[in-house]
Amino acid sequence: MKKFLIMILTIGIIFFSWCAKFSNISETNFKSSSQFNITSSKKVTYNAERNPFFFKESISKVEYKGKFLFDDLVEKNVKLNIIKKANLKYGELYELKLEPIEGIPDERLSLGYFYVQKDKIYKIDPTKENLSKLKTREELPNDSVIVCQDKEIKDSLSENERGWHRCLRVERDKREYHAYNNQVETGYYETFIWEKNKGLISYRSGYGAERDSIELQIKDK
Repeated sequence: MKKFLIMILTIGIIFFSWCAKFSNISETNFKSSSQFNITSSKKVTYNAERNPFFFKESISKVEYKGKFLFDDLVEKNVKLNIIKKANLKYGELYELKLEPIEGIPDERLSLGYFYVQKDKIYKIDPTKENLSKLKTREELPNDSVIVCQDKEIKDSLSENERGWHRCLRVERDKREYHAYNNQVETGYYETFIWEKNKGLISYRSGYGAERDSIELQIKDK
């Protein structure tokens, strides 16, 4: 129990050190978590020009240095599949999924579904209802989360407030999305780091005390 509490406190300190640089951003931008979560189902105009922070159209696999801590610690190079699910009028829908790894549950191999537009990348909860809404009516699901854009976003919760903490950091050619849930000791955390003209260069996710954790770092060519 003591170790869990120390780990959660450590994650919280790291997270808020990431987000501390947002203090000079206008409060009007951060009135609620709707800066991350899309609260309306309005269509968003899509420009066919490709988002420079996502993978190039010609790329279907990318190799990463991987570190996986489940029953045992596994360190190995792994490939991430960039799978296009739909080419829509207002954007493109992708799934990012790792190739099978022995000892890693299939549900942890998927990094998520992403709705990619010219200036934003949304992470979509891949429920049947959400995917149907996006594919048939071209509407953003209400629980969609912005994980990449040019505008920084500050965490809407105070440091000790319970709930989902999220922030988006902009630094030159990099966009860093950090999130964690401190409602329980073993809350989930997740980080996406995107780089212009490279795509996703780094990823982390797991639970408190580093349980069932995944770390990926793109391999230099």
